[in-house]
Amino acid sequence: MTTTSTVLLSAGAVILLAAIVVPGWDTATLPKRVVKRRLYWAGAGFGALLLFLGGLPDLQSAVAFLAAAAIMMTGWAYFRTPNIKLGGRIHSADATQREPDPPAV
Repeated sequence: MTTTSTVLLSAGAVILLAAIVVPGWDTATLPKRVVKRRLYWAGAGFGALLLFLGGLPDLQSAVAFLAAAAIMMTGWAYFRTPNIKLGGRIHSADATQREPDPPAV
């Protein structure tokens, strides 16, 4: 494994972790939950991209890192957060997480 791969894989893992732990905040137009959802999925996408690039030039490893990140982040979002919102409806394993987003403050 090259130094570049190690750096990319490490950075990707740190960004995935940051996407999970960085809290959202209220803005003038968006509630905290919406900001957190956007941060989560932006971090998940960027972290997964870095993991994919860190696995190259071995395409099989790169795809495996990408798949692992996608499964982990989607699973975390479904079982622990209200971060999966499709068609205006929140999907979550926990019924308390399925409540609509609060209005902006």
